[in-house]
Amino acid sequence: MNTRVLLMIALVFLSCYVSAQENKASVALTAAIYEEEVTGNLDKAAELCLDILKKYPDDRPVAAKTLYHLGLINEKMGKQKATEYFTRLVNTYPDQIEMVALAKERLAVLSSPSPRTLTARRLENPPADISMYGAVSPNGRYLSYWDWRTGDLTLRELQTGKDRPHTDEGTEGDENATDYQSVGASVWSADSKQVAYIWQIQDSVSERIELRMVGIEGGKPRVITQIAEANEMWNLSWSPDGKYIAASVSQRNEPDQIVLVSTTNGSIRVLSDLGQQIFPTTIRFTSDSRHIIFDRLTDEMNPERDIVVMNIDTGQESELIQHPADDYLLGYSKDGHWLIFASDRTGDLGLWVVSLSGTKILGEPSLIKPGIERILPVGLTSEGALYYGVVRATEDVFAVDLDPTTGKVTSPPRKLVESYEGGNFTPSFSSDGKYLAYASRRGNSPYPTNVGNALCIRTLDTGKEQVFYREFWRMGLRYIIVGDWSPDGRYITFGGSTGNSEYGIYSIQLKTGEIKRIYLCGPDERLLGGAYGPDEKGFFARTKLDAGISQIVVRDLQSGEEKELFRYPQVERGIRTTLSPDAQRLCFSNAGWGGIRSLNIMPASGGEVKEIWNFGEIERGIPGIHQAWSPDGRYILFSAPDLSHLRIWILWRVPVEGGKPEKIGLQRSWGIHNLTISPDGRQLGFAGRGGASTDSEFWVLENFLPEEK
Repeated sequence: MNTRVLLMIALVFLSCYVSAQENKASVALTAAIYEEEVTGNLDKAAELCLDILKKYPDDRPVAAKTLYHLGLINEKMGKQKATEYFTRLVNTYPDQIEMVALAKERLAVLSSPSPRTLTARRLENPPADISMYGAVSPNGRYLSYWDWRTGDLTLRELQTGKDRPHTDEGTEGDENATDYQSVGASVWSADSKQVAYIWQIQDSVSERIELRMVGIEGGKPRVITQIAEANEMWNLSWSPDGKYIAASVSQRNEPDQIVLVSTTNGSIRVLSDLGQQIFPTTIRFTSDSRHIIFDRLTDEMNPERDIVVMNIDTGQESELIQHPADDYLLGYSKDGHWLIFASDRTGDLGLWVVSLSGTKILGEPSLIKPGIERILPVGLTSEGALYYGVVRATEDVFAVDLDPTTGKVTSPPRKLVESYEGGNFTPSFSSDGKYLAYASRRGNSPYPTNVGNALCIRTLDTGKEQVFYREFWRMGLRYIIVGDWSPDGRYITFGGSTGNSEYGIYSIQLKTGEIKRIYLCGPDERLLGGAYGPDEKGFFARTKLDAGISQIVVRDLQSGEEKELFRYPQVERGIRTTLSPDAQRLCFSNAGWGGIRSLNIMPASGGEVKEIWNFGEIERGIPGIHQAWSPDGRYILFSAPDLSHLRIWILWRVPVEGGKPEKIGLQRSWGIHNLTISPDGRQLGFAGRGGASTDSEFWVLENFLPEEK
């Protein structure tokens, strides 16, 4: 018998053996399904299915179908393993398309909300800036927050609404204090018996932040660690085992980071350099204390975020929620079974949940509450109640009518921009009056900021807009402030920041969208306002912290050559510069904190400075004034807070040649900022808030997590 014949016989026997094995697997599965669906003996059916998986794992069609029925059997028995078997089918046998589709359907059902009544309650009398600096204890009894009147950490009993100070070193509002001390973000231990918080200390020589902790009963706090020259430390998360606190840190002239702080010895370890990231909305430890979960940009050129999990020992990251939409983290349940996040994957922002096993997603996310606002989590209790804040009081762009002869306001304020309400800033009319440029806050970031991240050019007679948003993201710019139009209307200057303490002045060519950087600030420099003059000249105020001076300079935007026009012999804040309509004179003002505030005029080429109004000595913290030239160049219009009632702002007019200012008929709460006048003198545009910058809403969402199956 030759070799070929032997081989053919062997193949026949092998084929028969494989066919018999497949037949046995199918027969065994039929028996299991009979026990499941006919006799109702679910224990016997489960036993048969497990035996099939053990004996015939390579028969992929049968194994996939067996896993599906094993999931159905466990679902009927009310066991959590149903989700495990359906997920195993999806992950192990992706080629079995029909069975995978059926398994995904069951996973969606299992992770869907229970019939419990979801409730959302608004809590009364929320503390200021609760979204940024509040934290609810895991047991749901307390809220820790920043008391803006004193700067101290305060605890509120949520049941009774009673407040009690928990520290006594804050110096907010203390005019006799020699340094500034105030609490920042806070976080609770897993057992709700301790609270950790950021303490900010600043004096004439240095500044630092400390991470402190104190028991629920109060007493002397323990300083865990301190960081010099840090701007902010927030997004605190305390590991369930109590050993670590994770946080976001922003340091001067350094990239923002996520760090891990040992509560035992105060050592700090960097977990991630965020680079040009936007800050994570929140950071949460997993229940095993070995991982943290947070949202981040997966592509720094686009503003959509995903949610990732990081091993704190290895620093290794992996995706948890990966989707083309924008997703940001809201919470993680104490038992580790549910991840709560916000997403705009349906077009509108909604609240979603998805089931977890360890650090693995089980099934598909479920939409729990559609049409939510940009919310910031304040805490998720052990019972599954989500406390969150909504910031209401940001800025919008308004206009009033002016009588061009008398300069008086002749109409109440009206909104010029009604889209993206609460997030529009720094308006500027074009020199021909046909367009309005302004900054707008786009995207889903819930952080309350008074600067935008998009530049909008509105055609006033049609309302159509040209929006530059992703162009800035691709340059790494996260925040912008609109400056001034070029005299020919082809360019706009604007201030831009990467979010990493890097600030510069830029120009954008409106026809082509080309963006150029005009000036990049050094580590100890700050640019304050600016005006675009003829012959591509830019007028800017600049503070040099290392030299202890502030300047007003004119800069050739092409060559980069500069000339100093005026110098303050100390660091000044809130300097604003505006150029006269004929480009011959420059008006500038200063905040004057702790010194004299004044409104001044000088030749645009430099020379003698003329003070046209002196506001006297101004206390630290009082907002600076905003000014604009009348189109005929005869008057300066300016807005300033009423020193006897700082929430009230008043619009004034003063002759350029000097004289007493007169009120011209506009008074409103919470600001008249960034004045801009149409070239015919008939409209005044400005930005202003609808309420206090610290106004917030405080909500709790209950009964939204699915019941365990």
